Amino acid sequence: MATNFESYSYYYNLLYKDKDYLGETLYIQDLFNRYKVKPKSILDLGCGTGNHSICLAQQGFYVHGVDLKQNNAS
Repeated sequence: MATNFESYSYYYNLLYKDKDYLGETLYIQDLFNRYKVKPKSILDLGCGTGNHSICLAQQGFYVHGVDLKQNNAS
């Protein structure tokens, strides 16, 4: 049986399947460049399904994603 989080993540991905994750992360990188910030790592709090984290990692950042997940261990 799926947990509440697993059900939510399924519908989140369904609703946002056309979301421009790459465009949003390029915008973040543009902000870093504009303000002359050169982070070596990024902490993605509330990373959800991790799509932003994946894009940021593909741009060369070390990313640590954290999200609350309900886990019903048997």
